[in-house]
Amino acid sequence: MKQFSLIAFILILSLSQVPAQAAEQCSSLFLFRPTEVSDRVQKNKFVTNRDILEYRHVLHKDFTDSLTKLTPEQHWVDLGAGKANAQISYIKSLPSPQMAPHATAVAFKLDRWFSPPKFDGKLEIKEGAFELQPTSTWKKADLITDVFGVISYTHDLSTSLQKVFDLMNVNGELYIFATHYATSIKIAEGKHLPIFDYLATIDGLKVEGRYGVMKITKEKENIVIPPMELVKYHDDAPPSRAFQIVY
Repeated sequence: MKQFSLIAFILILSLSQVPAQAAEQCSSLFLFRPTEVSDRVQKNKFVTNRDILEYRHVLHKDFTDSLTKLTPEQHWVDLGAGKANAQISYIKSLPSPQMAPHATAVAFKLDRWFSPPKFDGKLEIKEGAFELQPTSTWKKADLITDVFGVISYTHDLSTSLQKVFDLMNVNGELYIFATHYATSIKIAEGKHLPIFDYLATIDGLKVEGRYGVMKITKEKENIVIPPMELVKYHDDAPPSRAFQIVY
């Protein structure tokens, strides 16, 4: 009788764990993890070969002038650079690679057969999720570009933006080409802002441009991007996303 009672107790205890385990497994289906990447990013299923002519065409009108003014000691970072064609074609257009600024291309992954030129150390490729990169150890950037890149695709927008502005020198410029209404941020109950309207509310940032063709100048040190959580993600090219501020 005692043996039967012990078996019954063990059976009841094990069954009591099922709802908790099921709830945990179910919740994991709907939980957005900031460091995740979509299937599209994982498989490089988007344009990876944009060259400098396309950047000059789609980015804010000031981009070409800003790029031309960079000195060999300064730094240009391209987020979501694909095969780094924009930076490669730009450096090749100069009389000598040594006239180019330092260039860093951030790509989630490169095709294994593709080996971009290094231009005697002027070009460096950083593979992997930007959110996990040790950007505090990088040379400070004077120019950052993002053409349907990290800022359009990241699951962790607040970390990505914070790393971008921490990486930039004061008076550094961020040029973005993105879909203006694809990303919204809920800042209060019933109040949502498109990403660029939201960035215009951040102290120390000067936002210029319209409809996703944006120039953002860092006007002071210690830009603070409030933490956000991802509440909607539709895996398109680019994705549509909704974030909300975490208070």
